[in-house]
Amino acid sequence: MTLDRLDAPAPRLVVRLPDQGWLGGVCAGIAAYLGVSPLFLRLIFIVLASWRLTGVLAYVLVWLIVPLMSDAPDAPGLDAHRRAGLRPQGAAAQAHGPGDWGQLIALALFGSGLVWIVQRSGLGLPTNWFLVGVLASGGLALVWWQADHASAKDLKASDGPFAWLLPLLANWTTALALGVGLLAGASAVVLTAMLLPLGEGAVASRTLAAIGLALVGLAALAAPWLLRVRRALVQAREARIVSDARADMAAHLHDSVLQTLALIQKQAYEPHEVTRLARRQERELRTWLYGTEVPMATLKAALADAAQDIEDDFPVNVEVVVVGDAELTPQLAELVKAAREAMLNAAKHSGAPLVDVYAEADADHVEVFVRDRGRGFDPAAVPEDRLGIDKSIVERTRRHGGTARLRSSAETGTEVTLEMTR
Repeated sequence: MTLDRLDAPAPRLVVRLPDQGWLGGVCAGIAAYLGVSPLFLRLIFIVLASWRLTGVLAYVLVWLIVPLMSDAPDAPGLDAHRRAGLRPQGAAAQAHGPGDWGQLIALALFGSGLVWIVQRSGLGLPTNWFLVGVLASGGLALVWWQADHASAKDLKASDGPFAWLLPLLANWTTALALGVGLLAGASAVVLTAMLLPLGEGAVASRTLAAIGLALVGLAALAAPWLLRVRRALVQAREARIVSDARADMAAHLHDSVLQTLALIQKQAYEPHEVTRLARRQERELRTWLYGTEVPMATLKAALADAAQDIEDDFPVNVEVVVVGDAELTPQLAELVKAAREAMLNAAKHSGAPLVDVYAEADADHVEVFVRDRGRGFDPAAVPEDRLGIDKSIVERTRRHGGTARLRSSAETGTEVTLEMTR
């Protein structure tokens, strides 16, 4: 059902939880997402790793692809709650108890025994290549683990081109782990170059192979930083877009809604003026929120714009209803000007609080009715020097192929009918 989809919560993201895991937080993150025990997933990875290091490769790929919990984007509204102090900045790291250490030792013994059985049975990798895989994966794990635990605060507070190194060298244990990881990776590169079947005495080929493998290794070691930088850039761009949208909204509300409210407070004892200001602001706000503004190249848009001008200048409400629509040709533009003049006369002289405008357009004909229920007048008694009706309405419409009729009485008000063929 559509309502179920609308009411459903936003989908959760898979994130790594290194503070709740032993290495990269892969098993802890996936287990939290699936609602299963991390021990179950760790056993699966260990079993896969015993056969040609398949589980190690899978773990490394997931480690590389899945973001850290601190790097994952928040759901809408959570960032605002954090800024307001209603949400903690982050969960504290969970200390591993004796039971966790016992589980780690048991898993390590189980994995070592399983690997030994597979290797002895001949189903695993050759010994030399197995050693290369262990060195490479161990080096990657140490370096990437340090990348995950590098302090973002220390990084932001540091300046200079090598500021990103400071969190990694914050203490001797971190530097030692990083050095061991780099040494293990370099050893894996050298062993791989020596094991390649390039023939005897192919010194140059082995040197080139070692250089190529070293570049690949450096790219693999730098992958966590590159991905975190990319995610940080994306988040910064999204934050800038949100900030710009908030600034635009604040400016629009200040220039429109707040100004209108100030005018309403000053004219609180003039109900007609308050109503006019409120209706005008409602129309502008709906147009801004929902994008209902119609391009000015149509009859409907031109009549609405003319009515808005009248409402802005006089304390009247102009209700516009248009059935159908038509492209605003030069002839119809003159018809709109005549209709605007009729609205202006009604606003200035009728005394009515409301002016109704009804337009109907079909394939070959357009009609516009402008009516008020205020004080009517005798068209024959209009002085000759008052040219609003004759020149701006009747003759203007006639010059462009249309007709204009006027009917007015003191009891029912005034109605102007404009017709034109397309």
